[in-house]
Amino acid sequence: MELDPRLIELADSHAVAIYVDGGFKGSGFVLAPELVVTCAHVVERAADEVLVWTSGSADRTGTVIARHPPRRGGDGYYDSPDIALVRLHEPLDRQGVWLAEEPPQAGTVVLARGFSRFTAEPDVQRDSLSLTVRGPAGSLLGVKDDRIEAGLSGALVLDTMTGRVCGMVKASRERREVQGGWIVPAHVIAEHAAAAGGGARHRPGTAWFDLASRRAELHARLFGADRHPARVAAPRRDRPPSWWLQTRNEVVPFIARPELDDLLDWCLRPDDRGMRLVTAPGGSGKTRLAMRLCQVLREKGWIAGFLPGDPHETSPRISEAVDAGYRVLVVVDYAETRTDPNKSLLTALEQEEPGMVRVLLLARSGGPWWTSLKNRDVVDGDPVRLSPLGERTGPGPVLSAAWQAFHAAIIGGPASAPPAGPGADGPDDVLSLHALALDEVLARRDGVRVGSGDPLGRVLGREQQYWTDLARGHQPALPTQDASVRRVLLLPALFSAVSAEQAEAALGRLETLPEHALASAAELLHRLYPHPGLYWAPLQPDRLAELLLSQVIDDAESADASVGLLTSVLADCTFEQAEQAMTVLDRTRVALHRRGSHEPANWLMETIGTLIRTRPLDFLPAAAGVLSSGTPGWDVLQEVLESADYFDVLLPLHQRVARTRRNSEVVHEILGALMLRYKRSFSSRIWSPKGRETAAQLLQAVREIGDLFEARGEPDHAWWHARTAVAFAAKLARADPDAYRPVHADCLDVLGYRLVVLDRRRPALRVARRAAKARRTLARRDPAHRPLLVQALTRLGTVSATAGKPDSALRVTEEAAEVALDLAREDEHGWSGLVVAVYNNYGLLLSGADRQAEAAEAAKVLASALAVADSQHLTPAERDALEPYRLTVARLLAQESVTDYRLMPTTAVYPGETDDDLP
Repeated sequence: MELDPRLIELADSHAVAIYVDGGFKGSGFVLAPELVVTCAHVVERAADEVLVWTSGSADRTGTVIARHPPRRGGDGYYDSPDIALVRLHEPLDRQGVWLAEEPPQAGTVVLARGFSRFTAEPDVQRDSLSLTVRGPAGSLLGVKDDRIEAGLSGALVLDTMTGRVCGMVKASRERREVQGGWIVPAHVIAEHAAAAGGGARHRPGTAWFDLASRRAELHARLFGADRHPARVAAPRRDRPPSWWLQTRNEVVPFIARPELDDLLDWCLRPDDRGMRLVTAPGGSGKTRLAMRLCQVLREKGWIAGFLPGDPHETSPRISEAVDAGYRVLVVVDYAETRTDPNKSLLTALEQEEPGMVRVLLLARSGGPWWTSLKNRDVVDGDPVRLSPLGERTGPGPVLSAAWQAFHAAIIGGPASAPPAGPGADGPDDVLSLHALALDEVLARRDGVRVGSGDPLGRVLGREQQYWTDLARGHQPALPTQDASVRRVLLLPALFSAVSAEQAEAALGRLETLPEHALASAAELLHRLYPHPGLYWAPLQPDRLAELLLSQVIDDAESADASVGLLTSVLADCTFEQAEQAMTVLDRTRVALHRRGSHEPANWLMETIGTLIRTRPLDFLPAAAGVLSSGTPGWDVLQEVLESADYFDVLLPLHQRVARTRRNSEVVHEILGALMLRYKRSFSSRIWSPKGRETAAQLLQAVREIGDLFEARGEPDHAWWHARTAVAFAAKLARADPDAYRPVHADCLDVLGYRLVVLDRRRPALRVARRAAKARRTLARRDPAHRPLLVQALTRLGTVSATAGKPDSALRVTEEAAEVALDLAREDEHGWSGLVVAVYNNYGLLLSGADRQAEAAEAAKVLASALAVADSQHLTPAERDALEPYRLTVARLLAQESVTDYRLMPTTAVYPGETDDDLP
């Protein structure tokens, strides 16, 4: 891997130059703040005291406390290990290098960092080497490909694969040519340093660990870029009022609340209750609490952040971070609209070691979506319900903190007494108290009287006035009347525009702006709500956007006007923008119902229904987070599914909803409609090319939904869809054997695997036999199918053995071994992994049948295949995965009678994990 330049810089800061009696003798490096290691021959002539120099720090003197061995020995080289330890009289401000536990493999490129006199500049200078590891050389490691100059003895050697110090330069191999040489392995250094009480501890959160394990890259891969736009250290005082209330900008300091300690204790516990829910109404501080929790955990060395908008590949990236040694916190905002990603994260929790991963869900309330999760073993079923901050202490501390922060940022200078609280019946949530303080500060800045009514409503009025002030005198003229301004600001309330063209088109559909003013209005919104990568950011806080939408609905005064306006401005939004808009529409609808404003709430439901009818591909997947049986809009879903075109709507709709992983109930409804329409319209035409094409598309859909349920940890549903896929594939194979027999065999493989997961051994055995038969037929016709035949036979052997049929298992595994060996003769490196898996099982089954001599021969083949695999470039995890096979070799060569074996699966990827083989 390419090393982070910051890691090389950190390594250089740990490299030291060693002086004895005023003369430069060689290099060394820092093991701990008070301990330096170098070669024994570098300080061979030092009585006791040496001088240590490193950049960025004053010189240090030290005492040689150990030499290993104490004296040189008989030949020209100092005897191994050639290590000396120097105790500094005054510690350095360095933690110490991170020593590797395993030596680098042959062929690994390593970097040496130290000092010498052999550079283009005079006197002693920093110097470096790029070396390649040859392999073991006695107790040392041989290296080649660069000149080891005098002075570089004792230099640290950095493994470019792990980012850890893997050794210390000892000497050149050829003194006259100064070409190649040897390094002392890090584990040898660690043994001697431990005896001297030295060696730094590195853990997540320390500089070397984080750089070597690529913490920043792992964080970015898991969470993407910061979910919030870049924070501004010194914000401009003329920003729009909404900016000051946005959680991401952290204008008001975080106020401690007991829920933080509770959540922190939960994160740090080493138990398996890895998922938890925090509920509270909008504006109560859920997001800010989670942000603070992430900050605290990141300081403790965690990788913590908010799940990005696109959650695909989250689970493997969590595993990647855990494998690197990190604990992980994933925060899911708007969790009530992201139900299937939550279930995918549950699967990740169940796969990882208890305590390594935590998932925090944030939602305004629980409900059926939470009921489906909370009884799982890895879920803490008791939600954390945030109470208003002002409920315990009164609103005073919250209001005072917000008043002082806003006053300092907007007006400057010392703040006077904060405004009076909202009263006994007034709001006490964080957002309302912040809005109250902000409104007072803005009124004082502008020299106007504070208004009355809802504080958030007053801030929204100031947001509109902010636009109006900018629009006055603007050329071309922009709207300044309240209703028109609300319509303009509605656009960023509903979705984030991606381009100026889209922004101008949406503004044009408002019918409040002349065409020649559209570009100016779009540019003004772009300036008001900037966002990296987008044309404008969404209007936030969320409740401000919802309040604005409710005011626009009131302005419209009728269902037709409301529906017409909203469907018009959303006419060309993307799928991602549809998700944003649907969340705002539905939350505003719920809020209106709670306030007793049922008529405008119903208008919004009509809008949602119209959007689903007119643009099902974009808005039905977006609505999947808010639709369920019995809720408003479910009838609209049924209507769309009944009338939608099969090719243009149903098939792509199924794929899009399934891939969003939001609502399996909606996915089931769509799949049911697909199958019903197929049976009605196409089953009689299965022999026609058009009919086969349609059936293949439906088969694709069934397989995808099966994979979805498998990923979500719902094996029963995954099995049902695998069985359905086999039935469809069998019909296709009968209609067109050449094209669809391989697909049928793939589907049988997947069905067999899913039956094994359910521990249904007898049906799994029947299906495995059918899969092996299908693969034999294909392999006879085309040798390219032989690898899949080996995998099918190996799985059949494994299933037969677990079903209590060892003789059958041995017969089919022997067949698999013969084919695998033929493949290996053609391409030894390409099929070594397959041979390893097959001969592991073959040897164990022979041993179980008391055929020890034959088992030993199988073990020799297995050992040869392992040697081939070892010669290839493997990751540490891949190398560890070969250990069970090495154990098999040892047991079989010892001619043990192995009856407690566990057969290993093949290295194959199940065909159900890809759809590339479908036409």
